Amino acid sequence: MPFKSSSWLMDGYKTLNVLWDRGLVPKDLELHYFLHWFVLYEGNIVQTATALRVHRNNIQGHFRKFGFARKTYNLRDRWVAILEDYWEDSFETNFVRFFSRFNEETKFTSEENRHLIALWQSKFPFKTLLAHYALWAVRAKKPSDWVQQKLDYSYRHHLRLLTSLLSTKTRNGFWLSPLKPTVEEIYSERYRNGFLKNREEKRGSVA
Repeated sequence: MPFKSSSWLMDGYKTLNVLWDRGLVPKDLELHYFLHWFVLYEGNIVQTATALRVHRNNIQGHFRKFGFARKTYNLRDRWVAILEDYWEDSFETNFVRFFSRFNEETKFTSEENRHLIALWQSKFPFKTLLAHYALWAVRAKKPSDWVQQKLDYSYRHHLRLLTSLLSTKTRNGFWLSPLKPTVEEIYSERYRNGFLKNREEKRGSVA
């Protein structure tokens, strides 16, 4: 898995940390993520869904949420117009122009935009942003109830999100393994002590 040692991947994760520190949450990046894939595949929803290995209804559901359900042709025309007017500029620069036309609240610097695009183009799963946010919150010493409120998650859902980081066989664990999450971070000392005690008791009963 050579991509996992790439500097641009870590740059993407560091950029996410900066955005979370700024007060953003994963849903604030949703429009940037899906508009990026939309223009990369020239407005073809089927090709976008195939590239991301999701059903086309999944992509269409996000676009309905953005209010673009019946406007995909207009979106594509606007992107083409930008390419024609600024054909000498990079994809990243033109995407900033495109994204800014549909977003007035969430702003990114040119460097943040570049790092996010590189992360998206690695096929980084959008849902794994939640796991990255949860790990950032642990390391930023945010209380669990604060995180649950931010993500609108229950305690159990939040815990499942964190525990998924401890196995590279899971989607979240695979992608975020370069960040080296540990058992000590994920579980509280009280939980770890109880877990180890129960495990020892089970071993004793078997013996």
